[in-house]
Amino acid sequence: MITGSTDGIGLATAQAVGTLGGAVVVHGRDPDRVARAAALLASQGVSVVGTITADLADREAVERMAAEAGELGVTVLVNNAGVYRREREETADGHELTWTVNHLHLTLLTVLLLDDLLDRGGRVVNVSAVVHGRARLDLADPEFRDRRYTHFHAYANSKLANLLMAQEFARRLGADAPVTFNAIHPGVVGTKLLTEGMKVEGHDEPAVAGAAVARLAVDPSVGHLTGQYFQGLEVAQPAGPGGDDALAAALYDLTMAELGFD
Repeated sequence: MITGSTDGIGLATAQAVGTLGGAVVVHGRDPDRVARAAALLASQGVSVVGTITADLADREAVERMAAEAGELGVTVLVNNAGVYRREREETADGHELTWTVNHLHLTLLTVLLLDDLLDRGGRVVNVSAVVHGRARLDLADPEFRDRRYTHFHAYANSKLANLLMAQEFARRLGADAPVTFNAIHPGVVGTKLLTEGMKVEGHDEPAVAGAAVARLAVDPSVGHLTGQYFQGLEVAQPAGPGGDDALAAALYDLTMAELGFD
């Protein structure tokens, strides 16, 4: 299952998974766009085994999404969906939107699927970004309630969180666990998030980025790797706070408490 797979890197990843012989579950928040993406993929020869419509800003929707994914027998979760908000916005339950969609609720989805993935053997791929190295993550105020909101750092913090959580899940589960966790910066692609949110142009092709994510998701040659950070096809060293193990552990604990897990 690839979250946010109706366009951009997510759709390109689904296409690449199909090229590698895998089957996909398409996810998006708009039912019409989900249906169009599924039809397009099917017309290109990709095996689409299911579709899920859910708004990742809504906790109940994420819980339903996890239940549907479990029924579909998902063994690989690609946490790709994300938002970029130039002004601070809150979800219906009062949480900052970027942090919720890009981090909290993707973690919620992961935790809710984890027992199934452990039973079946599987992979989790968190789509991070190279901007994680410029994050300014303050665990005392990750949602910018008491400090000035800056849209770039809100996004960079969430991408750092994607990377750190992959590392920390891998560390806590251990190298021999039947499910692997990795993070990837797939490239700088001119998606709507980049051009409309960050107001910059991309220089990498969606197909190249999607192929890199798909390889990490389904290629047997990397199936033994866990706790790694990839830039494209290569293992790389995380930048700046991306290498802070203590921060990763503290973020994990804070996130689990926020989500209501022991």
